[in-house]
This record gives sequence, structure tokens and C-alpha cells, in this order.
Amino acid sequence: MNADINRRLENLIRFGTIKTVNPSKPIPLVTVDLDDIVTPEIRFFNARSGNDSTWDPPSENEEVIVISPCGEIGPTSIVFYGLYNNDHPVPSDDLNKKIRVFADGCIIAYDVAAHHLSAILPSTGTIEVTANGGVTVNANGGVTVNANDGLTINALSGGTTHNGNLLINGSSVTTGNNTVGGSQLVQGSSHSTGDFSTEGDVKAGAISLKNHRTSGVQPGSGESGGPIP
Repeated sequence: MNADINRRLENLIRFGTIKTVNPSKPIPLVTVDLDDIVTPEIRFFNARSGNDSTWDPPSENEEVIVISPCGEIGPTSIVFYGLYNNDHPVPSDDLNKKIRVFADGCIIAYDVAAHHLSAILPSTGTIEVTANGGVTVNANGGVTVNANDGLTINALSGGTTHNGNLLINGSSVTTGNNTVGGSQLVQGSSHSTGDFSTEGDVKAGAISLKNHRTSGVQPGSGESGGPIP
């Protein structure tokens, strides 16, 4: 076997680490440190790049495999990545969990045994969902929202509809119209800066606004006493 054939066989599959990442469009490229040489900029494997497309490039110093057809390291070489090692160990050994861990500490996980999906963001993390066609949440077991710094919902045209019981522990501010189709219980003070109207009755204790009667009414300009149940 001559030296050229031996070199080509050795270069068919090589292990190395990412040296640089160039996120250029339309084709992002990387270079790989193979110990004895650093490759030129070459393409890397991506999960999807057709009508559906993903963007998840390798990071510097990540362990990879370089595949070079015909044993020539160059423009036709492809980088495959995603190898666990001592520096980047597996995030779990539970076969029931599918986990994605990001560099800033965000963790998205699904447990197929417990049927539980979780998304844990870092302390300053935010979530934004834009769905101009509307958002529907179906939760037969109820919905619990723990928002220490508050919860803001901007429903620009369609409004927000809640079907079922609603319990609010804390302050609530509504800048639009609020329609309650069932009974409403307020455990605490209630204050309105506008008019209050009702087609039903209003009661303070046992005193009915519609049906209560007073006694000791004085004629003319005299003042009557307070309401008597």
C-alpha cells in the first residue's frame, strides 16, 4: 500500500474538536482541530435544512467526527457532532427523559413515564408567544400560575376567555372590559372609581337595597335616621 492510499484511508474518518465557528449565510462553516492539522472551513451536519430548517451549530472545543469522502480533507468534508465526553457529560441517565440543556442554564425536558413537560429558564429568562390566530389552553386538571412579579396578557382584539372557576391570590388589574358569566366571590375589599350598576339586588349584611324599609321618616326638610333592617 503506497503512502497516498494510506493517507486517504486515515483521513476518511477523523476525530477532533471545533476550532472556529463561522455563522455566515447562506452556508455556515467550521474549522476542526485534528491535532496534527486544522481543517479549512467545512460544512457541518444539521438535523433539517429543507422546507423545514433548524439552526443549532456546534460550539468551540466540542468533540466532533470529520468524514472526508475519498480521504481528502477539504470542501467535501462533513462534520458530525454530539459526542459525550468527560468535559461534556450526559445530562441524565434516565431513559424516560428527553432533555435539552442550554449554555445559560435553561433546561427543557419531557418525561415520557411521568407524562410531564417542563421548561426551566434562568433567573432573568423570559418567554414570548405570538399567535395572531389565538391561543387555547385545555387543562382538565386546572391551571396554576405563580407569578411573583406579575403576569401580563395582551389580547389585542379577541380578548381573554376563561371557562371555569378562577381564583386570584393577589392584586389584579384589568384595563379592558371584564365579563363574569357566573358567581363572583371577593374575599377582601372591593373599590370602584366608576359607577356601579346591577339589574339584581345589592345587600349589605341582611339589608336589601331593593326591599329594605326605614322608620321615623320626617316630613319636609327634616333628616331621617339611618337605615333600619
